[in-house]
Amino acid sequence: MRKQDMLLLLIAVSGEMPADLAEQIIGSVSYTASVITRLKQEGYISVRNKAGWKGYVLRAKGKRYVLSQYGEDTAFFLQGSVETNHVKTEIEKRLRLYRMSKVWVFFWKTGIPIFRSQKPELFCSASEFGRGQTAYYGSLEFKGLTDAIKGSRACGIMLSGESGYIVYHTLEQRMRWAKKMERTMRSFVERESMRTGVLKRIDAVIMGDTLEFLLELLNSDGGLKGNLFQVDDIYENYYYVPTIEQAKIQVLLLADREKQIRLYQFLCGILEEQRNQEYQVSAGVDQAGNPVYFCYELEMRHLLRVKQELGWKKQGTILCLSYQKNVLETYFGKEVAYREILTEKVLDYLGGL
Repeated sequence: MRKQDMLLLLIAVSGEMPADLAEQIIGSVSYTASVITRLKQEGYISVRNKAGWKGYVLRAKGKRYVLSQYGEDTAFFLQGSVETNHVKTEIEKRLRLYRMSKVWVFFWKTGIPIFRSQKPELFCSASEFGRGQTAYYGSLEFKGLTDAIKGSRACGIMLSGESGYIVYHTLEQRMRWAKKMERTMRSFVERESMRTGVLKRIDAVIMGDTLEFLLELLNSDGGLKGNLFQVDDIYENYYYVPTIEQAKIQVLLLADREKQIRLYQFLCGILEEQRNQEYQVSAGVDQAGNPVYFCYELEMRHLLRVKQELGWKKQGTILCLSYQKNVLETYFGKEVAYREILTEKVLDYLGGL
């Protein structure tokens, strides 16, 4: 598929796509500029640049083109009264589409199936979904099933084997967070999944524009009115995934439970003694008897527990991926030791499994 067609497809499912994502889809800066200029001149797309937010939307010609060439993937998003077919100009509604678009593009780049022609129907039977299959579904693909979850901040759901992840994107600020609504969202996914017999657990993936924003989320107290995101008890696990190139490895691990386990067991080889007791924060101890904490998944509840334990133990080693070290060092401090895992080495290891 031509790169300009992929760009048009991703604009179609996004409704309005942030302008800075175009280069990630097409490639070089100069070629991206050339493609965008041509698509604008030929009437396929238009630019919105208001209130400091610049994005691309399809014009009528662009909609006709993708519907004729890729109707199976775009008809759902470009026909009828759906949000992506009638894109609003209000800033809050535009930012809602931006959050969803960033997730669409990131999963596409990671290799997770996102288009309707590539994945089975949501909440289909176990036999139809396929063992070991992973797919991502945007919120428009399921929020019409019930009015109870229309107020959720969820951008979509990633399903993989016996795991499910409700995906959120917080951009560069703490998103609004209504506990009752998000609890209803989780209950809805669990209920629909139980009917198929596919899933056993539902966790949350919180995405953000940068790795550094993890610190603000970990330190969040919910804001003055208590209506902003903070780590709570709605989900057992909150995985933070920045939408940066290196973080693809985190999604690949979440999408494959067997590889998660195999990597964990492999990394336990550095331990002098492994500990698997319930509620144990550390993975074990090193040769000096110091606790070792596996933090490479960036699971926020775990990170909070590690910080609390380090507060009274005053010693330990943080095991993380190489691109995560600086942020975790800011959070945990320089009093503890850090052991980096090279991201490329982990990818090679996972590729050989």
